[in-house]
Amino acid sequence: MQRIIRFSRNMVFFGLCLYAGTTMAQKVHKIKPTKFISTAIPEPSDICYNANSDTFFVVSDDGILYETDKEGKIIRNVVENDADFEAVFADETNVYAVNERHRKVEVFNSISLQKIKTIIVPFGGGRNRGYEALTFNKSKNSFILIVEKDPITLFELDANFTITNQIDLSKIARDIAAASYYGNFLWLLSDEDRTVFKLNPNTYEVLGKWELPVINPEGLAFDKNGNLLITCDDMQRIYYFNNPEK
Repeated sequence: MQRIIRFSRNMVFFGLCLYAGTTMAQKVHKIKPTKFISTAIPEPSDICYNANSDTFFVVSDDGILYETDKEGKIIRNVVENDADFEAVFADETNVYAVNERHRKVEVFNSISLQKIKTIIVPFGGGRNRGYEALTFNKSKNSFILIVEKDPITLFELDANFTITNQIDLSKIARDIAAASYYGNFLWLLSDEDRTVFKLNPNTYEVLGKWELPVINPEGLAFDKNGNLLITCDDMQRIYYFNNPEK
């Protein structure tokens, strides 16, 4: 009996230690921007870094894909009719813009900005309840598309944008507005919680949280120096933060 009691006490102690460790890992840190810049882009929904030219791609609710310099100045743009762009991702060759309204991914050449193709990724629900975030998960060699809420659903897709897996992330936040892969981790942004989340890219376990003093944060990106960039939809601003981990 004494052995059982000691074993039970040890298990309780282990459980408390595990809980304490998890709680510490989930502590929310508050961070402040180092600066913000205003942009002429109406309702900037998302942003991504363009490593080819050290610039940024930004999409708007008006269905326009913009390229800007580091100060938010528009360099060029391309218009997609009847579109509501909510997410953008760029690799070495292409730029991918998510048209939430029609469940499409518009693919453009990153050099010429000529449209290459349109990919339809079917999903039910209301017109403004489609895909809100897009990135590429190098750890799993798969694209990531995320439905904003009700429920927050993460889809893994292959190179042809065929869905291979889906995961409910509703326990993480009230919504997810943007995603980015940086430093071998998956980073997510919640508009309603005004919080950035760092996730294990294989298990999608939350490893860190940072609260933002930003109204209506919609887009998330990292530049070549590791600075965190957040776009503000309503204010037409791009906020710069130091790397949250430093």
